[in-house]
Amino acid sequence: MGTFLAVFVGGGIGAALRAAVCAAMRTHYGTMTVNVAGAFLIGVLYAFFRSKTELPPELKSFLMTGLLGGFTTFSTYLLDFAVLLERQKTGEAFLYLVLSVGLGMLAVFVGMKATAAALS
Repeated sequence: MGTFLAVFVGGGIGAALRAAVCAAMRTHYGTMTVNVAGAFLIGVLYAFFRSKTELPPELKSFLMTGLLGGFTTFSTYLLDFAVLLERQKTGEAFLYLVLSVGLGMLAVFVGMKATAAALS
């Protein structure tokens, strides 16, 4: 299976799992649960794949980019932050953290306001 197909299939499964968890919990805490679980799982997989270099890259793409990417992009965001810290790029790591949250929140509010203005 090619990398893009692996990501596609994994993403569909991950998104369905996220929907199932959120539907079962019926609260915004479902999203938080998914984000924290995804962050834990991507940490596990990152360490696992770092030590198991003989595994096919499609498996890593299926699980990390596809499954966990569909489940939550928050896990990838936190992995990027952790890897920057691991590489002792502390300033860049915290800039990435603050800009991602700050610009993300700004984008959400701008999107909400622009849409509300366009619909009224």
